[in-house]
Amino acid sequence: MSEKIEIQKKLQDVIINDPDNIDLILSLSRDLALLDENNARFLVDAGVIDRLGKELVARHETAVSELVKNSFDADSTFSRIYFNDVDDYGGQLIIDDDGNGMSREQLLNGFMRISSTEKIHEPLSPIYNRSRAGRKGIGRFATQRLGSTLTIITQTVDSPRAIKLKIEWDNYSIDKDLMSISNSLEFIEKTKTKGTTLIIDDLRDWWSEAMIKRVYRYTLDIIQPFPISNIESLNSESDNETVKDPGFTISCFKDSNVIADTQSMFYDHATAEIIGGVDEYNMGYWKIIDSKISEVTTSSNQFISKDDNIDNVPYKFLKGVNLKAYYYIYNVGLIPKQVETYIDSKKGGIKIYRNGFRVLPYGEEDNDWVTLDESVRTRRYLFVHGNHNFFGFVEIKGDNPNFIELSSREGFLNNEAYQELVDFTYKCLTSAVRRIASERGIKETTDQKDWDRKYSRTAKQAVEEAVEILEDFANEFEKENSDGFTFNDDETKEKNREKANKAREKAEELRHALEFIDEINMLRVLAGLGVVIGEFTHEIFQYLTPFEIDTQFLLNNLPIDSIEYQKAKNLKERFQSFRVYASYFDETISQNVNRELKVIELRSVINPFFKTLENDLLRNNIIVDINYLDIELYTCKMHASEWASILFNLYSNSKKAMSRGRVINKKIKINAGKLEENKLFIEFLDNGDGIPVENREKIFDAFFTTSSPRSKSNMANELSGTGLGLKIVKDIIESYQGEIIVENPEEDYSTNIRIEIPTAKKEDIPNDYF
Repeated sequence: MSEKIEIQKKLQDVIINDPDNIDLILSLSRDLALLDENNARFLVDAGVIDRLGKELVARHETAVSELVKNSFDADSTFSRIYFNDVDDYGGQLIIDDDGNGMSREQLLNGFMRISSTEKIHEPLSPIYNRSRAGRKGIGRFATQRLGSTLTIITQTVDSPRAIKLKIEWDNYSIDKDLMSISNSLEFIEKTKTKGTTLIIDDLRDWWSEAMIKRVYRYTLDIIQPFPISNIESLNSESDNETVKDPGFTISCFKDSNVIADTQSMFYDHATAEIIGGVDEYNMGYWKIIDSKISEVTTSSNQFISKDDNIDNVPYKFLKGVNLKAYYYIYNVGLIPKQVETYIDSKKGGIKIYRNGFRVLPYGEEDNDWVTLDESVRTRRYLFVHGNHNFFGFVEIKGDNPNFIELSSREGFLNNEAYQELVDFTYKCLTSAVRRIASERGIKETTDQKDWDRKYSRTAKQAVEEAVEILEDFANEFEKENSDGFTFNDDETKEKNREKANKAREKAEELRHALEFIDEINMLRVLAGLGVVIGEFTHEIFQYLTPFEIDTQFLLNNLPIDSIEYQKAKNLKERFQSFRVYASYFDETISQNVNRELKVIELRSVINPFFKTLENDLLRNNIIVDINYLDIELYTCKMHASEWASILFNLYSNSKKAMSRGRVINKKIKINAGKLEENKLFIEFLDNGDGIPVENREKIFDAFFTTSSPRSKSNMANELSGTGLGLKIVKDIIESYQGEIIVENPEEDYSTNIRIEIPTAKKEDIPNDYF
């Protein structure tokens, strides 16, 4: 009997006598297909799952953000992410949403189908018509990248029970047929009306708070961080029925503690929180309930009058109107630089809601219904108060018949009620911000009397005001080129663009000056130390040559087999290393004289640095592995000397860690490459004693150190530090809108310090860089 016939009989027997043994039926069918002499079929090794997980989702933060985007695509209103016991490997991750959920058919033909076409055929979500945010087919591989076990619990509105699917990713090993591996699926009692819960156990990485916050930032394109837009949209299932998209929010927890949500990532960074309303006597009022500027919060309502010339004139048509706004001042140090990079000021403005429904176009980009941008252009007030400085809303509650919607449902009729609303909103915001400007020592109006005598400003405050004025000028020139000024010819528009760019360039220069002012005390100390080091390095060269001559004299006149000869030989090698060090630092200090920023190719700073350290690496038995994962690794414009400080601090810390850990085979690894979001990264890994969990969030703080304090007894033997090194590195990186964090190390390494820095603009890269 041939093998083919034998398999056919076995298959027939199983189908008749054991039809539920699907695994055996699939196995026999595959074996039979392999014996087909006239056709050939692809086989898929189960190990492809592991390879795709690593190649498609390189970073664990990206993996979680992809799963969150899948919740958004499923018309969920929220995604709650729980990181449990993640200070070490093996923790748990739970992602919970209230989306549409999946039926058994959707689960099998969607999630369980590699390279499913659902997002191609259905680019919009079924209920809210959202554009799909998740990358096609990445979700399942994201779960494999994150942990060893995945449990999915999902239910739809119409399903009587929930589906529970469990996948053990470690079963997908090489040399197994993908179709031969089955996963447990069962029906259980529903845990909620609809939605999906992902439970990922035995996590492959540990998670710090900084990493969790990165997950939040990676999903900013789908979050509505400021008042939710209940915009009516057409339901794809019915041409006559409309539904409201309530928006999408994300909350990240670590062991039940909130790490990242709208409040902590956005609202907490506002310069001030402003509320307003109309009381029972129809008097308008405003109030600052929170602020980063001291002495500006108000304990009671501050009233405004409808009439600019008469006090206490009430509004007639604003019954049931409330206001809430968050006020932001950019680029003057009031908002952390990292936060400024993800707050999109283009989404700023004051929206209008009526009984919970968003009214368009108020608050959309370039909509100036409150006349804030016009006020900036005409310089009615000098403090910053454009639409991009506010994120907030006005709410019209109750049955207020005075606001009449246009037949196109695009806004209100411009009647007296609407004009009152504009007046009320403008006065609330500018009155509150005027109080803040006064406390900051910012001039409020061009004709303000006795301002110079009334306010004694510091140099920092004067520079801050100049920055704000320059930004206002730039905004004004750009506004004149908008659709509202179509009478401008091309030449005028080009001149306006040049003026706006020039104003922003000057503002940027002043911002750099602000950074120097902020750190002036530390800079004085470091500058003094730098002068000493520079003088010391210069003087060293006066002595090195005589030392080398005398050492060579000893070598020429001592017996080669003597102990003295060997000592002299060692001394010569140390002087040679000392000369290399001195030359490197002399060149680095010389570069500081030139304050010009320039594009840096990472190879041009990493290779010379470790070339300088060759003797030190050999003497300390340290092996360095440098991996450049991409070509043309050009950073944004920086000082070349800053990279000497960055690399030397990281190298110094690695040496200390390996010394403390008494490591015999010491290793340092450098990875450098490109990221998708116009950034470069550098990873500095070592196999020292690692960073304890409790210190991962502290090591970049000023004066935090794990080194022993110096004393006469341990100065020669103990490595020590001031605790300023990594703080300086962090300040350098963040000054260019970059980031430095403690990341999960690779196998055989214990610590990974990862730096991300913006890439150079194409026009800034010189053709003859090398």
